Amino acid sequence: MSQFIKQIELLEPYDAKVSRTVLRGERGSNASDLPDKEYYDALKKVKNLVKDARKVQQTILLVGDITDIYVNSFERMLNDPYFTVEELSAIALGYTKLLEESAHLLNDLKAVVNENGLSMSDKDRMDIVDTCYSRMLEYRSLVQYYTNKNIGVSYLRAKKQNDVDRVMSLYGSPSERYW
Repeated sequence: MSQFIKQIELLEPYDAKVSRTVLRGERGSNASDLPDKEYYDALKKVKNLVKDARKVQQTILLVGDITDIYVNSFERMLNDPYFTVEELSAIALGYTKLLEESAHLLNDLKAVVNENGLSMSDKDRMDIVDTCYSRMLEYRSLVQYYTNKNIGVSYLRAKKQNDVDRVMSLYGSPSERYW
C-alpha cells in the first residue's frame, strides 16, 4: 500500500486521468438515448414561445396601465379649476387617439395569437409579438408623458395664482405622484 501512495505522489498534478460519468441505455450504449440536436432545437422553440407568451401577457397588462393612467388622471383633471371645458375636450381627444392606437396593437396581437389559419412561422409570430410589445411600451410612455405635460400646465397656472398646494393635493400625495 505504501508503494502505491509513493507512485501517486510522483505523478504530476495533470497526469492523472479524470473519470467521467457515462450514461448507458438499456442496450449498453448511450448513443440513441442521449438528446440530439432536434431535441434541443425543440426545447429552444418552446422556451421562445413561453417567453413570447409572457410578452403577450405583459402587453395586455400595459394596456391596463394605459387605461388606469387615463382614467385616474382625467378624472382628476375634470376637478381641476385650471382647465377650461375646451381644454378638457382637447385633452380627452388626445387620450382617445392614444387609446385607439393601443387598441389597434391589441388587434394585431390577437391576430397573431389566434392563428385563424394564417400560415406564419414561429419566428414571424415572435417578431410580431416583440414589435407589439415594444410599441405598447412606447404608447404607455407617451400616455405618461402626455399626462405629465397636462398636469404641468395646471401646476404652472396654479403657481401664478399662488395655489400650488391645491394642485399638488389634487394629483396625489408625494408618494402617489408619478409626474
